[in-house]
Amino acid sequence: MAFGVVLWGFVLPGFSCAEESQWIRPTKSGDPLLWGRKDGVVFGLPCEGGLPGPRGLIRVGVISGKTGTPELLNFIAIEPVVAGRDSRGDRMAFSELESSEMDAGSQGKRLWVGTESSGQLAGSLSARVEGGKSTESLTVRIEVERFKANGAHVYLLASMESDHPEEIHFAVFHYEDSPQIEELTLTATMGNYERLRWLWLKNQVVDSRKLYRSYRGEDFAEHGTYSLRRMLRTGDGGAIVLCTTNEASPDLNPNFKAPDHWHYRLGRLTQYWRVAESDIEPNLRVRVNGRQVYWASHAPLGGGVAFENFEVRQKYRPGQTFVFGAFATEPWEIRPAIRFLSGPRKLEVN
Repeated sequence: MAFGVVLWGFVLPGFSCAEESQWIRPTKSGDPLLWGRKDGVVFGLPCEGGLPGPRGLIRVGVISGKTGTPELLNFIAIEPVVAGRDSRGDRMAFSELESSEMDAGSQGKRLWVGTESSGQLAGSLSARVEGGKSTESLTVRIEVERFKANGAHVYLLASMESDHPEEIHFAVFHYEDSPQIEELTLTATMGNYERLRWLWLKNQVVDSRKLYRSYRGEDFAEHGTYSLRRMLRTGDGGAIVLCTTNEASPDLNPNFKAPDHWHYRLGRLTQYWRVAESDIEPNLRVRVNGRQVYWASHAPLGGGVAFENFEVRQKYRPGQTFVFGAFATEPWEIRPAIRFLSGPRKLEVN
């Protein structure tokens, strides 16, 4: 990637990994299904002892500087859109909302570790040397239960590289028995957790409180969509969109009145989606929606409506990759590779 970031250097005790290694991954049955880096981000699947949350969602977290253990940052949902269906909603399916047929009575599709191509439960760890520099890569194949609503049958390859520990690469694929896939979107679906209110685009920062100023309900506020030409570009030709909270210390949240599992415990982080130039389709776009109460509750966020779902969508090609990342650097500090001609320079105090 063409810009540098401020990373983390926290120690994670109690996980099965070599003392000198920065990698986190399960090595035996019963270990939490969690992979990633001590100096960056981690990702996981629903399991006993892993990062909490509903079924059907990939967890993304960071090692807490306070506790030295993984803390949740966001969820990634899988939303395939198939071609040739009617317009009543059958074309799109939602991994966290659709009931499982493999685990009867459970909401949320089953996600599990695939063995083909990715080896053991720990994932496939490989190394390469370029220009005298050694880089390690970890790849985990994530299987997704077939969707009943539209028949989509898909899987993902999630990977991380040691020289960019702040990023997770999600390559998307379909099986031969799947209907034709039109879009295979991955959406960061819990922006309300950190209370993401600033969406960073080219020459503009969209404030959720202004975008949804007239919304008064407790459901999802309507989607906002922004085309490729409005996205920021990285120095290597990729497209990127960033989302941040407006709060200086989102972990403090003095107006918090929701159930404890909604209490955000990390510091202020910049979350983003990135698409490499080789993976960009002409219809690439950013889409967000908003909520002013926490999901499945009547508890207000405090501070106003925030972006809940935060995603990039485009025409599907097998193997195309969407990169989700998080770092502690402020957006306005990562020039010159990404230039912001306007936008906030002052954080709001809780």
